[in-house]
Amino acid sequence: MIDNSPPAAAVDGPSGQDMPLPIASTPHQASPAPGTRVQTVAAHGVGYQAENQHFYGGDFVRQQLVQPADLVACSDDLFIMPRDAESWQTAQSLLKDHGVVILCAPEGTGRRTAALRLLTTAGSRPLPLTLVDLEPEWSKPDTTKLPASAGHGYVLDLSDVPQRPGPGFGQGLRKYGSDGTEDARYLVVLTTPDEWQGAWSEETRHITVAHSSPDAQPLVRQELRLLGAEERTTWLDQDAYKDIWSSNPPVQEARRLTHIVYQAKTNDHSVVDEFLGWTTHINNLLTPKQGPGEPELISTRATIWAGALLDGGRKRSVLHAADALLKRLDLPRDPKNVLADPTSSHRLKAASLTPQGDRSFHPVDKHDLASAILRHLWEEFPTQRKLLRSWAVSVAAHPDVPEDDARIAVYTLLELSKELHDNDIIDSIGSELVGRRLSLAVEALTSAALDPALGKYVRGRLYRWMLPKEPSPAIVDLVTRICGGELATHQPSIAMTRLARAAVHAPFLSAPMVDAFRHLAQINQAEVTKALQVWLAEEPVKRHGLVAFLSLAATDEGAQLLLGMTNSSAGRQRFASAWQQLLQDDASRNAVDEQLDKWGSKVENGVLPSAQLIDLMADVYEPKVHRTSLRRFFAKDPDFQDSFWGEVLEQAIIRSREREKASAE
Repeated sequence: MIDNSPPAAAVDGPSGQDMPLPIASTPHQASPAPGTRVQTVAAHGVGYQAENQHFYGGDFVRQQLVQPADLVACSDDLFIMPRDAESWQTAQSLLKDHGVVILCAPEGTGRRTAALRLLTTAGSRPLPLTLVDLEPEWSKPDTTKLPASAGHGYVLDLSDVPQRPGPGFGQGLRKYGSDGTEDARYLVVLTTPDEWQGAWSEETRHITVAHSSPDAQPLVRQELRLLGAEERTTWLDQDAYKDIWSSNPPVQEARRLTHIVYQAKTNDHSVVDEFLGWTTHINNLLTPKQGPGEPELISTRATIWAGALLDGGRKRSVLHAADALLKRLDLPRDPKNVLADPTSSHRLKAASLTPQGDRSFHPVDKHDLASAILRHLWEEFPTQRKLLRSWAVSVAAHPDVPEDDARIAVYTLLELSKELHDNDIIDSIGSELVGRRLSLAVEALTSAALDPALGKYVRGRLYRWMLPKEPSPAIVDLVTRICGGELATHQPSIAMTRLARAAVHAPFLSAPMVDAFRHLAQINQAEVTKALQVWLAEEPVKRHGLVAFLSLAATDEGAQLLLGMTNSSAGRQRFASAWQQLLQDDASRNAVDEQLDKWGSKVENGVLPSAQLIDLMADVYEPKVHRTSLRRFFAKDPDFQDSFWGEVLEQAIIRSREREKASAE
């Protein structure tokens, strides 16, 4: 039987664009030579993940160097302190004294900038800390997976964990922090009030700080100056902005205001109206005066919302989306009811949608109005978000909606997910779009996985979707295609770990898996080789390793990679063992025999090297235990003996006799 358990962790030198990480040379720790294999380091008796560990499966925490551009806002002359000065001072003291502090606040409040500022001013070392973002790839938070290098400052975002931590996690964080203070190693954890609840949070109460945003007005002024628009800072002193400053919006909203001011064509009321989400206009839209012959209120609202989801889409698609929402609200939309309603043109006009040819738009003089309408819908009806997500994705998935309109809906939803931190939208796209529009789901989620704001959440979802014992074949197919496409080009090691998870559930020689490994072998052969060496070294080889091996064998690029791994005795043994294990299992044998037949034909045609493969395949078939797979040698062809497989059989027999003779002696 093939082992279907999840990929095991492996320790190796890092590679890929997200790695490597330099290790600061300090009296406590010297930088290892390139390629050095480093096992788990011991930090005062506790095992933590080493700085340059790299995993091709299993739970671990990926490390991303903080980029210089991210530190600009943390500099002495630009950093704006959070409005709660006392809490900020507490956070500084906690990090210095305990080695770890937890900043608890909603997303969009400037937590990461605050974390980086804390780390740049932590400790008393003569050299600055090496700052690293941590991106967990784990089924459940575990402090033993955290890196622990001296002279490093880490940022760990736990705003969206796959499974709530166990009761010992909080204690583990405290221990990790106290161990790190002696090595000038610091950790700032980011989380939200909704997420940081449970037994583990009680253990960390004394190192948890309620983070606050900086004041909005000085932040907007500074952002405008950095954009080269200092002359527009005077706009901010006008009476129209007073209510904004009174509400003191958080960082994300302050930066949104900055860009509205920066992009505005004129200094008029539209700047503030747009920042406030066109609230007055939207409220008027949603509560029109009802006269004789007018569409019902709920029908008009549905058309307004559908027009926002499909802004610039075909009128027919907008009406379809509106009717789909009405159906979900149990309002009849059979032909009788539709024909008894106001005409399509009347419905669009009542929703203030402007036709342009066969397409419809919300008023273009109100910048970003369509997005504002959807934000308003999500924020004003929070108890209906599940219904709204399902409706919106179903519109994109429906065959009556053309592909380009479906694309408008999907990318609109991704933008909404980014603005409102609604990661459930990503789940809905993954689960509900794949059945109808797989290629669009792959395109959109690949784009999102590489997006600076959404990326880590989407990459986390790709990993998480593969954790259940039996994910749907459609989800496995989706993750495989994403990881074998552009994600592999830009983040090969990230793609590889998720592909390993998908391979646990994939059938042997599935076309998407074969294509994924072909692409990876073409663009980053070294990454594939490292991963495969790890997977094939397990005894026995687990399913994901065998699926990867056979998928590579099914392509010319992959076959050359596999043959290139047999130059060492260990590589040769792994090659033979993988084939032998595949041949023995009923689940894989037919696919393997089919692939070996193709290899035989490629040898005969000169595509694959004859002598090398005769030598290697003789090792595969020589042991008696594998005689159950010898039926390919029972050929009626009189020329069989001179064929590739005939020569393999001859060499296998010779080696078997030599081994028996050696055993007898």
